Amino acid sequence: MTARRRRILFICTANICRSPAAEALARSRFGEETKVFRSAGFLDTGRNSPKELVQVLGDRGIDISNHQSYSLDEASIQAADVLLTMEGDHVRRATEVSREAFTKTVPIKEMAQWVEQFGGQTVEIPVLLAEINQNRDPGSYLTPQWDVDDPYKQKLKVYRRAVDEIASLVETVVGGIS
Repeated sequence: MTARRRRILFICTANICRSPAAEALARSRFGEETKVFRSAGFLDTGRNSPKELVQVLGDRGIDISNHQSYSLDEASIQAADVLLTMEGDHVRRATEVSREAFTKTVPIKEMAQWVEQFGGQTVEIPVLLAEINQNRDPGSYLTPQWDVDDPYKQKLKVYRRAVDEIASLVETVVGGIS
């Protein structure tokens, strides 16, 4: 019997820059044999990613030119094993969509720190979330400490920096969880 594929949902504000970049980078790097990657945001559905992001990911051999934004809903939250946000405040915003979201929604930067504490061992998502939720400080999400800078409407070099940071976080987190 094969194990169920884990569902990882990346979240950002509009689902046009950071979260689709994370989704595309994760899928490109890890495939979808053991994990399924999706992304969503809090604004309207159906928006395209900026041409700068399409170019930066294209330079990495990843085509997101057909990406359409998707608005986070309760069904997506329930289907996901973990929601990885690009900002601390996105944790609060996800709980406004569904109260169930809190215990499985973590900023990707915070998740990377947790994964690194396991010293290269792969950790099962439920085990990691149980550990995180034991001593969680929701107040930490009110500061920008967990935020990945949003490149929207910035210069191409800002998009490159954001994609580099997201790629590193995806490598750490997705590579360290099962």
